[in-house]
Amino acid sequence: MPTLPLNNTTIAYDDYGQGEPLLLIHGIFVSRAAWYPQIDNFARNHRVITCDLRGHGESSVSPGSYSVALFASDMIALLDALGVERVACCGHSFGGMVAQELALSYPDRVNKLILIESSYGVTSTPWEAGLTAIANACFNQLLSPEDQVKLLARYFGMLSDKAETYIEAQGKQHLQNAANFQNILQASLAFNSRWRLHQLACPTLLLLGQYFHIPWIHFHTYEMLWRIRQARLKYISRAGHVLNWDNPAEFNQTITHFLTAENGHN
Repeated sequence: MPTLPLNNTTIAYDDYGQGEPLLLIHGIFVSRAAWYPQIDNFARNHRVITCDLRGHGESSVSPGSYSVALFASDMIALLDALGVERVACCGHSFGGMVAQELALSYPDRVNKLILIESSYGVTSTPWEAGLTAIANACFNQLLSPEDQVKLLARYFGMLSDKAETYIEAQGKQHLQNAANFQNILQASLAFNSRWRLHQLACPTLLLLGQYFHIPWIHFHTYEMLWRIRQARLKYISRAGHVLNWDNPAEFNQTITHFLTAENGHN
């Protein structure tokens, strides 16, 4: 497992293949293992870089609060250390927030953007209020750590037993450090890029799973489609939130087409 000391933490990463660089950013409370169904496919034509975000997987837990901007700066530090100037950046769920911040704060470093089942930040819809209630229960320690993980897995794995099992198994790794768990969750709740989306200028692919029907994720995705100048939307059939596991063949083909098409469009 290669690691690099970056930004006052240690980041675990993997670097596969050759070609145009592709950075894959996993979602909340999981790890770079989330991308294993994609590595062989993408590494045929791309240099594929995956990492564990700060406080996740095999990367270090750092003291103090986290923010999406901090996670994005970690990605820049990683790219600098690997000698990578520009990347296509692909983020899933919370990783999509990090990918947005990366493209917004460092626009010269991102040439294509892929946002999977992501959001521009929590606002005030009933479903988002539900997520905030979950977070408050976690913060106020109304739930045991085990129940916190189960509740988050049930919320994000809705309509997909495979996704729920996967998220719960990954989330259990965070039970040994409740402060880190809460810091990560708070970073996701504090992020909001809604009024900056128009600044995203690179070709952008938005992906949704056919069977993941959380209304606010769909609302945010359609608003991103409207606000981002070069955005397009694609549904992955027979898939829930963890659509790269639910239907990896269609997922891989869709992203490969986007990456190889001129300017990211048909």
